[in-house]
Amino acid sequence: MAIVVNKEEKRRNIALSCRELLLEYGINSLTISHIAQTAGVGKGTIYEYFDNKEDIVFEIITTFIADHEKKLLERIETSHSTRQKLFHFFNMLFEDEIAKKHLKVYKEFLAISLMNESQEMLHFSAQCRERFMVILGGIVEAAKASGEIEVSAPICVSSFAVFATGLVVDSRLADYDVQNEINLFLDMLLTTNKKGE
Repeated sequence: MAIVVNKEEKRRNIALSCRELLLEYGINSLTISHIAQTAGVGKGTIYEYFDNKEDIVFEIITTFIADHEKKLLERIETSHSTRQKLFHFFNMLFEDEIAKKHLKVYKEFLAISLMNESQEMLHFSAQCRERFMVILGGIVEAAKASGEIEVSAPICVSSFAVFATGLVVDSRLADYDVQNEINLFLDMLLTTNKKGE
């Protein structure tokens, strides 16, 4: 009897086995040979499940994003104020060594996508951005419902995404204090849009 392989499960398992590899080598230095060896399969098998190296990089990054999103949602759920929720949203990429390794890959991804404007990368970025825009939108709507932010406050959630990207870009500067910048942004946002002011 032939063994039936769940293609999506096998694809995900290959990606999961290569997570640390991407963090070690980065996107540009990662090769299909590295991936095949780490996953314990032949190079030809990789191409049965992925179109190219970028395809597997997207799959690996997708696993990082899913983990990040799960952790973020847990933090939001246990946070008592909009300020805490937004602080977690912006700070999680910078808070520990694991996050900083993921941030390094994200910076490389941004640099590559800015340089070659690959339609696949742009589409992938748009999908990721949309996932986090939904989370930000939920935080703002909850803040309006609780009265932490005035219902009629002119808040453009996409501006938060721009600020978050700016943090990533500027965090490469040696004297840049990410937490201070987040706190200044939140002071401005929440003071300006507080109910009754």
